[in-house]
Amino acid sequence: MMLNGISIKGITCDSRKVKNGYAFVAIKGEKEDGNDYIDKAIENGAELIYTEKKINKKSVPIIEVENSRIKLSELLNEFYDYPSEKLKLIGVTGTNGKTTTTHIIENILGNSGYKTGIIGTLGIRIDKEHFKSELTTPDAETMFYTLSQMVEAGVEVAIMEVSSHGLKLFRTYGLDFDVAIHTNITRDHNDFHKSQKDYLETKKILFSSLPRNRLAILNIDDDNATKLIESNDNVIVITYGLSKKATITASSLHSSNKTNFNLCVQRGITTIYGEEIEPLEFPLTLNLIGNHNVYNTLAAISTALYFGVAMDDIKKSLLEFKGVSRRLEKIYENEFLVLDDFSHNPASYEAVFEAIQGMEYNSIILVNAIRGSRGIEINEENANVIAEWTNVLGVKKVILSLSNDFVKEKDRVTKEEVMIYKQIFNSAKLDYHIEENLKNSISRAVSITDRDDIILLLGAQGMNKGKEILTDILKLEEKSIG
Repeated sequence: MMLNGISIKGITCDSRKVKNGYAFVAIKGEKEDGNDYIDKAIENGAELIYTEKKINKKSVPIIEVENSRIKLSELLNEFYDYPSEKLKLIGVTGTNGKTTTTHIIENILGNSGYKTGIIGTLGIRIDKEHFKSELTTPDAETMFYTLSQMVEAGVEVAIMEVSSHGLKLFRTYGLDFDVAIHTNITRDHNDFHKSQKDYLETKKILFSSLPRNRLAILNIDDDNATKLIESNDNVIVITYGLSKKATITASSLHSSNKTNFNLCVQRGITTIYGEEIEPLEFPLTLNLIGNHNVYNTLAAISTALYFGVAMDDIKKSLLEFKGVSRRLEKIYENEFLVLDDFSHNPASYEAVFEAIQGMEYNSIILVNAIRGSRGIEINEENANVIAEWTNVLGVKKVILSLSNDFVKEKDRVTKEEVMIYKQIFNSAKLDYHIEENLKNSISRAVSITDRDDIILLLGAQGMNKGKEILTDILKLEEKSIG
């Protein structure tokens, strides 16, 4: 790749990754400023520097740019020869449901013969090979490299979670999306976005970036859905939801340990290949519970139909799909049931409790990992939702965990966050207990559990080791009994 008459062998914004022949893009982050490392980048072999600042003369060319993050994505896109243009790229955005929706889509498309790749919270998968990833939407360097690897591996369809962080920080800038999916938009990331309006406008970026005649799939039951395509005449739209006005909806819902419903395609759909799908009604069964998973499934089915997948193939794939890690996942089912969920905002807690309401059980023990270092506001909202549902569900005990035995410093629960839980729970006169460590929290829950009870392990990063801890505890109990 030639830049400014120089043969460039690599592009990075991390001075530690710079090698001979690299271009270095200096980015000012929240904690560190890449401009402070320009000399180090040059020392490591950088032959070209991009920066937003006016920099004094150096031994290599300095190019001033308006936005370093955008420039980084533009350079990487060119360096890897525009990989997203060689794939069918599906982006899923929203507050909740991104992970489950992307995995249902991947499951259906993969089973119907497409070679797929996936990028998201649970990592990166290229066909059958899995790689770890720290971010829901990876940094631009990882993103463009990954997409180029997918092209090299013969992947036809890439499905990715598109976070508000990824959009606002231009990690997805320049990607050529074929389909953009909206799951829902509720309050979240108050620590990152200035306001709910800013959060919504950030989500809108994905839909505004769609080229003409590409597809937007919208949850029409979400009040924010149509705001995402305001003044956007470029896109084709398919809506889904439980309301009658949706293009694709569900009727005759019945849920216990599984969910049954009739899929209703109420208006004709034109597939990506130009074929017409007439209105239809088709019975389906999910191994998932909760209305939120019906929504996730409807979004995935809308995508599958657009890609020409037959209803019989969709039905078979849904029967085989067992769910996603930490998304209302059944991690133990014997004399009692244990469900694990990455609940992190009010809507995700509500979704879990609504799903549980339709199940048969004796009582509930709730272990909740407080969302650390995210501020009082989000934790106050989460605590209020838990308090409201405790009496409705007949919760026997609430155990609040600080998870100090596992969380990193950036996820450490603050005194103020603990205090807001105490205030709300005391006011609601809840029976609760606070544990410093996650292991002790889950041990306490197991010790007070009776036959046919449900243990709920809820929380974001603080509960990530919950399944592992529970497994160890139950193994120890089996040994002691034996």
